Amino acid sequence: MKILLHPAYSFYQQGKRDYQEDCRYPDADSIGEKQRYFLVCDGVGGSEKGEVASQTVCMAFSKALRNTDFTDVFSIDSFGKVLDSAYDALDQVASHGGSMDMGTTLTFICFHAEGCMMAHIGDSRIYHIRPDMGILYRSSDHSYVNSLVHNGVISPEEAVNHPQSNIIERCMEPVEDDQSRCMATVMQTKDIMAGDYFFLCSDGVLHDLTDDNLVTIISNPEMTDKDKINEIASISRDSSDNNTACLIHVRDVVMDEKEEKDIVDEDAENSITKQIPFKKYHQEEVESVPSNKDHSIWRWIKNIFN
Repeated sequence: MKILLHPAYSFYQQGKRDYQEDCRYPDADSIGEKQRYFLVCDGVGGSEKGEVASQTVCMAFSKALRNTDFTDVFSIDSFGKVLDSAYDALDQVASHGGSMDMGTTLTFICFHAEGCMMAHIGDSRIYHIRPDMGILYRSSDHSYVNSLVHNGVISPEEAVNHPQSNIIERCMEPVEDDQSRCMATVMQTKDIMAGDYFFLCSDGVLHDLTDDNLVTIISNPEMTDKDKINEIASISRDSSDNNTACLIHVRDVVMDEKEEKDIVDEDAENSITKQIPFKKYHQEEVESVPSNKDHSIWRWIKNIFN
C-alpha cells in the first residue's frame, strides 16, 4: 500500500494562557507532502515545565524516526521502541535540571506500507474523517470524565461542561526506577481512501469546536485545505487553553491486487462491526508498549488553575 498525501496544514496558538505548553512536529504551518508522521503534544497544565515535556517528546520522536523507512511496515513493536526512547528522554531531562512533575499528552500519526497508525496518551485527540460520510475514528480520551461516560455514570451530554473535565488519567512523564510508564492506545487501519482527512489537536481546540462543526468544515468542497485549517484556527483562537492542530489530506492510495482482495475479504468478514460508531473500518486496538518498566494509569490534574 502506498499512501500519497497533499501538503498538510497546521496551527499553533497560545489562546488565553499566559504561556505556551503545546508542541507540534513538524513545527510548521505548511508541511510538505513527503512528511510521513505527525505529532501534537500538550504539556500538562498546573505542573512544572509542561512546555519542556511536550518539546522533549516531539524531539525524541523526531530523532528516533529520522532514518525510518515508511515504505516498509511500521509495527506496534517499532512504535513501542520509539515511545520508550521518548520516555527515556523525559527521564534524562528531569535528571538534568528538569522536573519530575512535568508531563505531556501525546498524539501521533504515521503513514506506512500497511496503512495508518494512530496512537495517543491523554486527552489530545485524533480523528479520521471521510467527507460526506463523517467520523470513521475518534480517539477515546484518557480522562476521568470520559471514564465516567464509559461506565454509564454520566451521559455524553453531561460530560461536555463537567467540572472535572480537567482531570486526565494518563500522560507521559519522567518516572523513578520503581514507577510505571503509562501505556499508549494504538490503532492501525488499512481503510484509507483518496479524500480522507486525519486531524490531530490538543484539547484547547475542542473547547470551541464540536465534532459536527469539524466534519462540516472538512467536508466543505468550496474550501481549500488551507481555508479549512484557517477556519478551525479562527474558531479556536480565543480558547481558554493553548490550541494546536494539524490537518492531513490523503491524495491517493495505491494498492496491488492482493492488497485490494484482502481489503474486500476483511470488509465481508467484519461487516457487522461497521454498524458500531467509530468502528467503521479494519483496526487493531492495542494497549501495549514494550518497556523495561511496568505500566499503569497515573492520574494528572490538567489545567489545575483554570
